[in-house]
Amino acid sequence: MKTIKILALICIFICSCRSQQGPEITFSFETESDEITSVTISKYNFGLEKMVEWKSLDNLVPQKTYQTTDKFLEPSIYALKLNTGKGMRIAVEQSGAVKIKIEDGIKLESKVASNLDFDKSIENLNNQFFAGMIQDFDKAMKENDQQRIEELEKEKDKVLVQFIKSMENLVRNMGPSAKAYNALGYFDLTKNRDFFKEMIVRFEAEYPSSGMSKSLRTRIDKAAQLAIGSEMANFKALNKEGVPVNLSDYRGGYVLVDFWASWCRPCRVENPKLLELYTNHKGAKFEIIGVSIDSDSDVWEKAIQKDGTVWNQILDKDQTIFKQYLLSSLPANFLLDQEGRIIARNMTAEELKTKLETL
Repeated sequence: MKTIKILALICIFICSCRSQQGPEITFSFETESDEITSVTISKYNFGLEKMVEWKSLDNLVPQKTYQTTDKFLEPSIYALKLNTGKGMRIAVEQSGAVKIKIEDGIKLESKVASNLDFDKSIENLNNQFFAGMIQDFDKAMKENDQQRIEELEKEKDKVLVQFIKSMENLVRNMGPSAKAYNALGYFDLTKNRDFFKEMIVRFEAEYPSSGMSKSLRTRIDKAAQLAIGSEMANFKALNKEGVPVNLSDYRGGYVLVDFWASWCRPCRVENPKLLELYTNHKGAKFEIIGVSIDSDSDVWEKAIQKDGTVWNQILDKDQTIFKQYLLSSLPANFLLDQEGRIIARNMTAEELKTKLETL
């Protein structure tokens, strides 16, 4: 009789331990290709705000299923990378099964996870709102039709408002989720601060102590440090000639930190206007630092040569500086005063001209 009681207690203890383990995510991988021999799984670290390698499955063979599990503590983001270089990023919103079939591509089969493809949604919106306008821009720039360029600039500003509203609605419909967290990374925190404040209320109501919510709250707090009147944090980088550029060295004069890229049409439209402004203020205490997020240095240098921009140019290929200031869209710029404080943001060349005249 005592033996039965002891066994019963052991059983209760084991069941209790299992129940304390909590819900799990079960990943299963099945490949149909001899070329696929390994898959590396990375998991997003909300504290570090980056992907961190979590696990690797090696020596894969076709027609065999491989499984691995992870504890489910909150919605999470995972990245899968095959030895062939192909990859996929997914959002896992709850515990359960995540089945991955690898053939010519990677196919996800799951009720608890989904592909992270917000970039495709943005591409669709771009085509919907800007396709015709982009063609008109290219034609006007080719013909140097300044009047048409100015008309398109005004039209673009109006359409951009509707474009951003559509982006926001897509994220609202996702609710507080890992997929929404990922999509928020495509927004500029300083330009869309009200929307972030709206979403953080929903995240903290649903997941008050989660890494997602804490990460979003940290990003919002950091954005406050980039408000008008705040001192802009320093950065150091090499310019096109390989000479170190230190933002703090520009104290004592006004400086425009201008983020751009060769593929950013509005940026390229502004460059000739900035060049005229820069030339007219030569010798005055005004400088420009250009920071490009181009990935191709040759394309970047050709754009500089074509636009004739003669101020310091930095190639921020891995977007370290761009992300330091929580930016996610172009064009973007900061005008700093003689003490390095932000006195204006996202100014056109015309607005900058007026501002400098008042200073």
